[in-house]
Amino acid sequence: MNDHDPHAPPLDRPAARRPLLLDMLFALPALAVGILVMRASGVPAMAWGQNLAACAIGILLCFALARPRSSRRGEAGLVAAGMLALGFLAATWLDPGMQDIHRWLRLGPVRVHAGALVLPVVLCTLAGLERAGRRHVATLLAIATALLLALQPDAAQATAFAAGAVVLLLPRNRAEKHAWLRIVPLLVLAGLSWLRKDPLAPVPHVEGIVGLAMEQGTGWGAAAVASLLLLPVPFFAARGRGDGRMALAIGTYVAVTILAPAFAHFPVPVLGQGASPIIGYFVAIGLLRRSQGSVPPAGTSPAGLS
Repeated sequence: MNDHDPHAPPLDRPAARRPLLLDMLFALPALAVGILVMRASGVPAMAWGQNLAACAIGILLCFALARPRSSRRGEAGLVAAGMLALGFLAATWLDPGMQDIHRWLRLGPVRVHAGALVLPVVLCTLAGLERAGRRHVATLLAIATALLLALQPDAAQATAFAAGAVVLLLPRNRAEKHAWLRIVPLLVLAGLSWLRKDPLAPVPHVEGIVGLAMEQGTGWGAAAVASLLLLPVPFFAARGRGDGRMALAIGTYVAVTILAPAFAHFPVPVLGQGASPIIGYFVAIGLLRRSQGSVPPAGTSPAGLS
């Protein structure tokens, strides 16, 4: 006997999506390996404890940001998010800096790496502006961000941001053939950020964490490298859902920040000691999931941030 009513309206079944918790799990191997290597190497608990605290904060922010909602503030909200992110980057000049390097901002007892914290927000904002058709605003925001990164200077973040932004700003069809010109300033500014030699000495458990893992044994070194390779996976795996360009842009950004320490003394994200890259990573996951689940109000363009 069939109890199904043929005249009943069809049930709304949302498309199956990978659980948010699963996406967040991709960061845990790098976090765990990094903390264990630091402990085994005699790094003070105050250092690797920051990574644990950042993980807890990042997870909470990820859940909060991932909640789908209507983008009622639309373009105004996107512009506001972009301006706040720019202001945060510019505020690094309020900090005395180190040897004329201005990458950090002191918030009470904690010094945060501004770029690692807010650049995922900027990329998500750029994606929303592009979808809303505000391409001139998106271009100005991208160039202003790249300029601040070049002036700090922060070659790793400048290059990673430029790579992610290029993904978003590339022409979408043949009619946009002149859109190629938008990416030229980004590439130039990223290149200029490499011209100044970084005077800061590397810290073994920050920039040299992979080498520190190698000192503990080949297995630890292999685990460190493997854990880093997992970090971009949730973004590249999300390309087929929602805003594919946004997912690809953030994945590209994360991948470049992982590769950058192979060329110079740059912080190794998530694996090495540093709260900002960890929080920024979870924020990026949350914003991407929010973009995929957001429901734009009638008569407006969808936006990844509101």
